Amino acid sequence: MNRFEPGLLDKLFGDGPHQPASAVVRRWSLDELKGAVARHIESILNTRIVFTDERLDGLPECMRSVLTCGLNDFAGLSLASHDDRTVICNSIRRAIERHEPRLQKVDVELELNQQSTHVLCFSIQALLVVHPAEEPVNFDALLQPSTLQYSVTRARARRPSH
Repeated sequence: MNRFEPGLLDKLFGDGPHQPASAVVRRWSLDELKGAVARHIESILNTRIVFTDERLDGLPECMRSVLTCGLNDFAGLSLASHDDRTVICNSIRRAIERHEPRLQKVDVELELNQQSTHVLCFSIQALLVVHPAEEPVNFDALLQPSTLQYSVTRARARRPSH
Protein backbone atom coordinates (compact mmCIF):
# COMPACT_ATOMS: atom_id res chain seq x y z
CA MET A 1 0.00 0.00 0.00
CA ASN A 2 1.29 3.47 -0.89
CA ARG A 3 1.94 5.97 1.88
CA PHE A 4 2.03 9.72 1.30
CA GLU A 5 3.98 12.46 2.98
CA PRO A 6 1.80 15.25 4.40
CA GLY A 7 2.10 18.71 2.87
CA LEU A 8 3.81 21.57 4.68
CA LEU A 9 0.64 23.04 6.20
CA ASP A 10 -0.52 19.57 7.24
CA LYS A 11 2.81 19.06 9.00
CA LEU A 12 2.52 22.41 10.77
CA PHE A 13 -1.08 22.06 11.91
CA GLY A 14 -1.35 18.35 12.64
CA ASP A 15 -3.88 15.74 11.54
CA GLY A 16 -6.98 17.69 12.43
CA PRO A 17 -8.12 21.21 13.17
CA HIS A 18 -7.86 20.79 16.95
CA GLN A 19 -4.99 18.32 17.21
CA PRO A 20 -1.40 19.43 17.75
CA ALA A 21 1.23 18.54 15.20
CA SER A 22 3.32 15.52 16.08
CA ALA A 23 7.09 15.87 16.48
CA VAL A 24 7.51 12.85 14.18
CA VAL A 25 6.24 13.13 10.62
CA ARG A 26 4.45 9.97 9.63
CA ARG A 27 3.23 8.91 6.23
CA TRP A 28 -0.48 8.98 5.46
CA SER A 29 -2.72 6.41 3.86
CA LEU A 30 -4.74 7.50 0.83
CA ASP A 31 -7.84 7.90 3.04
CA GLU A 32 -5.93 10.14 5.47
CA LEU A 33 -4.69 12.20 2.54
CA LYS A 34 -8.24 12.61 1.22
CA GLY A 35 -9.32 13.76 4.68
CA ALA A 36 -6.54 16.37 4.71
CA VAL A 37 -7.61 17.59 1.27
CA ALA A 38 -11.22 17.90 2.51
CA ARG A 39 -10.03 19.98 5.49
CA HIS A 40 -7.99 22.20 3.17
CA ILE A 41 -10.95 22.74 0.84
CA GLU A 42 -13.07 23.65 3.87
CA SER A 43 -10.47 26.23 4.93
CA ILE A 44 -10.41 27.72 1.44
CA LEU A 45 -14.20 27.96 1.24
CA ASN A 46 -14.47 29.53 4.71
CA THR A 47 -12.00 32.28 3.82
CA ARG A 48 -13.34 35.49 2.26
CA ILE A 49 -11.41 37.66 -0.16
CA VAL A 50 -11.98 41.28 -1.14
CA PHE A 51 -10.23 41.27 -4.51
CA THR A 52 -12.18 40.30 -7.60
CA ASP A 53 -10.56 38.70 -10.63
CA GLU A 54 -11.22 41.92 -12.55
CA ARG A 55 -9.22 43.99 -10.04
CA LEU A 56 -6.26 41.64 -10.42
CA ASP A 57 -6.32 41.47 -14.24
CA GLY A 58 -2.81 41.88 -15.59
CA LEU A 59 -1.28 40.68 -12.31
CA PRO A 60 -0.82 36.92 -12.83
CA GLU A 61 1.41 36.50 -9.77
CA CYS A 62 -1.29 38.02 -7.57
CA MET A 63 -3.93 35.72 -9.09
CA ARG A 64 -2.03 32.72 -7.68
CA SER A 65 -1.12 34.31 -4.34
CA VAL A 66 -2.80 34.31 -0.94
CA LEU A 67 -4.66 37.44 -2.07
CA THR A 68 -7.05 35.13 -3.92
CA CYS A 69 -7.22 32.32 -1.35
CA GLY A 70 -10.91 32.05 -0.53
CA LEU A 71 -14.24 33.11 -1.96
CA ASN A 72 -15.87 36.43 -2.73
CA ASP A 73 -19.04 37.34 -0.86
CA PHE A 74 -22.11 35.96 -2.65
CA ALA A 75 -24.67 37.99 -0.68
CA GLY A 76 -25.78 39.93 -3.76
CA LEU A 77 -26.44 36.81 -5.86
CA SER A 78 -29.69 34.88 -6.17
CA LEU A 79 -29.97 31.11 -6.14
CA ALA A 80 -33.09 31.48 -8.28
CA SER A 81 -30.89 32.74 -11.11
CA HIS A 82 -29.16 30.12 -13.25
CA ASP A 83 -26.44 32.66 -14.12
CA ASP A 84 -25.77 33.45 -10.45
CA ARG A 85 -25.60 29.74 -9.57
CA THR A 86 -23.04 29.32 -12.36
CA VAL A 87 -21.01 32.26 -11.00
CA ILE A 88 -20.98 30.70 -7.51
CA CYS A 89 -19.95 27.24 -8.75
CA ASN A 90 -17.23 28.71 -10.99
CA SER A 91 -15.89 30.77 -8.11
CA ILE A 92 -15.65 27.69 -5.87
CA ARG A 93 -13.98 25.74 -8.68
CA ARG A 94 -11.40 28.48 -9.34
CA ALA A 95 -10.58 28.84 -5.63
CA ILE A 96 -9.95 25.09 -5.34
CA GLU A 97 -7.92 24.94 -8.58
CA ARG A 98 -5.73 27.85 -7.47
CA HIS A 99 -5.06 26.79 -3.90
CA GLU A 100 -5.36 23.00 -3.73
CA PRO A 101 -2.64 21.81 -6.11
CA ARG A 102 -3.30 18.13 -5.39
CA LEU A 103 -6.63 18.39 -7.24
CA GLN A 104 -7.03 18.62 -11.01
CA LYS A 105 -10.05 18.62 -13.33
CA VAL A 106 -12.23 20.18 -10.62
CA ASP A 107 -15.99 20.30 -11.26
CA VAL A 108 -18.49 21.94 -8.89
CA GLU A 109 -22.28 21.65 -9.05
CA LEU A 110 -24.97 23.07 -6.81
CA GLU A 111 -27.42 20.34 -5.88
CA LEU A 112 -30.86 21.85 -5.68
CA ASN A 113 -32.82 20.05 -2.98
CA GLN A 114 -36.37 21.28 -2.42
CA GLN A 115 -36.60 19.44 0.92
CA SER A 116 -33.61 21.11 2.56
CA THR A 117 -34.00 24.87 2.78
CA HIS A 118 -31.51 25.31 5.62
CA VAL A 119 -28.33 24.30 3.77
CA LEU A 120 -26.90 24.50 0.28
CA CYS A 121 -25.08 21.42 -0.98
CA PHE A 122 -22.30 21.66 -3.53
CA SER A 123 -20.90 18.53 -5.15
CA ILE A 124 -17.17 18.72 -5.87
CA GLN A 125 -15.59 16.16 -8.19
CA ALA A 126 -11.90 16.15 -9.05
CA LEU A 127 -8.86 14.05 -9.76
CA LEU A 128 -6.48 13.67 -6.79
CA VAL A 129 -2.93 13.64 -8.16
CA VAL A 130 -0.21 12.74 -5.66
CA HIS A 131 2.70 10.72 -6.98
CA PRO A 132 2.33 7.79 -7.49
CA ALA A 133 -1.47 7.90 -7.10
CA GLU A 134 -4.10 9.41 -9.36
CA GLU A 135 -7.64 8.83 -8.18
CA PRO A 136 -11.07 10.40 -8.70
CA VAL A 137 -12.40 12.00 -5.50
CA ASN A 138 -15.75 13.47 -4.50
CA PHE A 139 -16.55 15.94 -1.75
CA ASP A 140 -19.77 17.45 -0.44
CA ALA A 141 -19.59 21.09 0.63
CA LEU A 142 -22.55 22.15 2.76
CA LEU A 143 -23.13 25.88 3.25
CA GLN A 144 -25.10 27.01 6.29
CA PRO A 145 -26.69 30.27 5.03
CA SER A 146 -27.25 31.54 8.58
CA THR A 147 -23.53 31.38 9.46
CA LEU A 148 -22.04 31.46 5.93
CA GLN A 149 -19.78 28.58 6.98
CA TYR A 150 -18.97 25.60 4.78
CA SER A 151 -18.56 22.05 6.02
CA VAL A 152 -16.68 19.77 3.62
CA THR A 153 -16.76 15.98 3.78
CA ARG A 154 -15.71 13.22 1.45
CA ALA A 155 -18.67 11.99 -0.55
CA ARG A 156 -19.41 8.28 -0.35
CA ALA A 157 -20.43 7.65 -3.95
CA ARG A 158 -19.71 9.28 -7.26
CA ARG A 159 -22.61 11.24 -8.68
CA PRO A 160 -23.60 10.77 -12.31
CA SER A 161 -22.44 13.55 -14.64
CA HIS A 162 -25.00 15.81 -16.33
